Amino acid sequence: MRKVSIIISNHNYAPFLEASIQSALAQTHSECEVIVVDDGSTDGSGEILERYRSRVQVVLLAHQGETATRNVGFSRCSGDLICFLDSDDGLHADAAERVVRFWRPEFAKVQYPLRVVDQEGIDQRLQMPRCRLDSGRVLSSLLRTGRYITSPGSGNFYARSFLENIVPVPTDEWPQSFDSYAAACAGFSGEIGAIQEPLGYYRVHRNNMTRSVRSGVIEYAQIDKLLQRQLRLRKLILASAAREGLHAQPDIVISHWLYLKLELVQQRRNAGAPFGETLRIVRKMITSAIGAPELSAAKRIQLIGWAIASAILPKAASQYVMTLGFDVAPENRLARAMRRF
Repeated sequence: MRKVSIIISNHNYAPFLEASIQSALAQTHSECEVIVVDDGSTDGSGEILERYRSRVQVVLLAHQGETATRNVGFSRCSGDLICFLDSDDGLHADAAERVVRFWRPEFAKVQYPLRVVDQEGIDQRLQMPRCRLDSGRVLSSLLRTGRYITSPGSGNFYARSFLENIVPVPTDEWPQSFDSYAAACAGFSGEIGAIQEPLGYYRVHRNNMTRSVRSGVIEYAQIDKLLQRQLRLRKLILASAAREGLHAQPDIVISHWLYLKLELVQQRRNAGAPFGETLRIVRKMITSAIGAPELSAAKRIQLIGWAIASAILPKAASQYVMTLGFDVAPENRLARAMRRF
């Protein structure tokens, strides 16, 4: 029987930490170990961890960042399959059992979507990602576009044999986004398995580290971080392809609608930006969206409409439209209904 390691990374998420630990301990799979790596929390997380020391392995670090916690957690685990669980997220009780049953030797990882819940854990009837997850050999998609449809970090179980080839992930270039690095590398390593129904939850709250909209306002610093992460991914994929003697399209990542969506937001932020450049981004985004197999017809129409409205509306209206494109769990009923398509 395959052993599973669930590695929980925590930094100042005390309000959610206990629920995350309990979800890991509640797994129905009999061969599970739980490791919590605390990244120098100062919010009372330590008191919670003390209560669980007899049931989980606790590792305390000075604050080093997300990737360092993942690296350390992997060095302490002994499982054949590894899940890196964010401490504000959680797993369904049968998640590990279902992944183990589904697993095949050719998989580098198995992924599944996550239900979106709010700060109190109430189901928002939304899912991440919105698109159907990719499966099988995804290398051709990586080489063509720089992307494949993958789940957020907590929605993945990795093969130990794969992680041994990439960990430690370099913390100088990748202090965060360990999961993006691992997901890209997995596409070069083997097949991707996908279970198309949620096996866990993604919590949306005021202190989400990666949230792009807070209180109805775009977080431009976060948009810039996401753009920089996309550029690091591009560099990683091009380097990996060159190392393997494979040909990657030279405009991977930067010609994809997701990167262009981020670029359009930053472009509209600049009041003096040439309108012609804005239209260039929109045209490229429309071309990418039309050819994107992961988007349904309804999602293509939404995305194209969003891009045009963001580009041509006056600034205040444009700002409002742009928030709708990045808010994971919008309060507006119409916006929530649109995200369910």
